[in-house]
Amino acid sequence: MSRPRVRLVVTADDFGYCPRRDEGIVEAFLAGAVTSVSLLVNGAATESAAELARRHSIPTGLHANLSEGRPVGPARSGASSLLGPEGFFLGKMGFREAVAAGDVDLPQVREELEAQLSCFRELMGRAPTHVDGHQHVHVLPGGQTPSWV
Repeated sequence: MSRPRVRLVVTADDFGYCPRRDEGIVEAFLAGAVTSVSLLVNGAATESAAELARRHSIPTGLHANLSEGRPVGPARSGASSLLGPEGFFLGKMGFREAVAAGDVDLPQVREELEAQLSCFRELMGRAPTHVDGHQHVHVLPGGQTPSWV
């Protein structure tokens, strides 16, 4: 009796965070240790990472980020429940605490995620193969999953 064939998917996230990390991820993909990447569209090396993914035909998804760096959407130019006073996201724990306290405006979350998806499409010329969350911000306190996930 033959066993069912199992396909292991190994995704490297934070693609676009910085050039050295991206180089290591591409090496791992070319060696067969990684099967896909998740692109951080607000990273310091996003554009070069997108080029690497296209050049090497790496299956690429969106690494949705609500916790680190600056937003790419409308919050970038104004006040937002997603940002601290310096204009950066609140951080992993800061975001979770703000969600738990009811201080996060969910329409602002939707706007930012839609902006990140749009940015991904511009960079890659297509939709993402998958979407996952940077620093697990999609896992909220109390195990609740909001409708925008």
